[in-house]
Amino acid sequence: MGCRVLRSKEMHQDRATAILAVVRIVAVLGMALAISSGIFMLLGGWWQPALAALAASLPFFAAMRYMEKRAARDEP
Repeated sequence: MGCRVLRSKEMHQDRATAILAVVRIVAVLGMALAISSGIFMLLGGWWQPALAALAASLPFFAAMRYMEKRAARDEP
């Protein structure tokens, strides 16, 4: 067991593309906003808007998964 030295070429291959990083950031922020607002609405007793807010997080998750699968497919 020793330390493994990574070469600069190996590190570059593991990096995400810029568009993937942007999609991840936007998706995480969108999911956080939707879920947190849904939880606050549940605490306030607004059931139907809360469920709609919680459901609004699903497209962000789907977009993130789609872009990650697409990026993994495009890698050599």
